[in-house]
Amino acid sequence: MWLAINIGNSRQHWGWFHGNELLLTSDHPPDYWDEEALDKAESIVVASVVPDALERWSSMPKAQTLTLDRVPIQGGYEGLGVDRALNILGASYRYGYPTLVVDFGTAITLSATSHSGQFMGGCIMPGFGLQFKSLHQHTALLPHVKLPTVLPPAMAFTTEQSIQSGVIQVTLAGIEQFCLAWRQRQPQGKVIATGGDSATVYNWLPHLFNIQDSYVSLWGMYATITGLVKH
Repeated sequence: MWLAINIGNSRQHWGWFHGNELLLTSDHPPDYWDEEALDKAESIVVASVVPDALERWSSMPKAQTLTLDRVPIQGGYEGLGVDRALNILGASYRYGYPTLVVDFGTAITLSATSHSGQFMGGCIMPGFGLQFKSLHQHTALLPHVKLPTVLPPAMAFTTEQSIQSGVIQVTLAGIEQFCLAWRQRQPQGKVIATGGDSATVYNWLPHLFNIQDSYVSLWGMYATITGLVKH
C-alpha cells in the first residue's frame, strides 16, 4: 500500500491506496506525524499549499512531493494552488468532465473544467472559520463562534447566531449564484463539494451539489501518480 498526504493550512488529509482502491482515509492537524504508520507505507506522496510543510519530507527516501508542474492539467496558471489543481484532476478522474469543484476548506475555492478537461478558472474567498475568526479578532465585543451543525436562520435573534447567519447565509448565497450560472453554461456538468466543511454544507443544501467527496484531492494525487485520467 502507498500513502497519499495532502497538507492544507489547517488539516492533513491522509489516504491509503492499494491498486485502484482508496482503502482508508483520515484527517489530522497540520503538524501531525505518525512514525509507525509512515514506516508501514511502501511509498509516500505528499502535496501541500504550505511550502514549509514539505521540508521534513525531503530527507525521507520513500517520499516524493507533488508540485503544480507535476499535476497534468490544461490551462493552469503560475501560482495556481496545487490543491485546486489536484481537486479538478481528481474530480475529472472520478466523475468526468465538465466539473465545478467547491472546496470548503480554510479558504473556499471554486475551480471549473470544460468538456475537454481544460481549467476554466474560478475564485477564492475566506472560509467560514476565517470569517468567524476575523470578526472576533477585529471587533471589540463580537464572540468567536464555530460552524454549527444546523443551518442558522437568515433572521437571527442572538449575537452568536447572527454572526453564523451573516457569514454562512451570505457566503452560500454567493456560491449558489455562481453554481447556477455555471450550470447554465454547462448543463451536463457536475458540481462537487469537497474539503473539511463540505459534508456539513452538503447536508444543508444537497440540491446545490451533485456529489460530496471530502477526498477528491487524494484521487487527484492518485491520477497524477498513475497517469490515469478518465474522459
